Amino acid sequence: MTQDTPTVLDTWVAALETELGLPAGSVDVGAVLDLARDAAHGVARPAAPLTTYAVGYADGLAAARGEDSDGLDRATTLALDWRPEV
Repeated sequence: MTQDTPTVLDTWVAALETELGLPAGSVDVGAVLDLARDAAHGVARPAAPLTTYAVGYADGLAAARGEDSDGLDRATTLALDWRPEV
């Protein structure tokens, strides 16, 4: 398989973007997977999908207000520094 051959994940993301009405190539797969990894390892495995969803939601709200969002950076920092008080 060459680098030009789409993977199952590439094909899924392209279909998902189309289905959700997102511009092609708008999902930064690497950034989302990195955030999910950091949340899963720094917090707990179930934190991965919840964190990526929350960042997407926050970014969408910021975009609707015409603002830039640093949700990904903030969530990554929070996950990497997570030390819950028990």
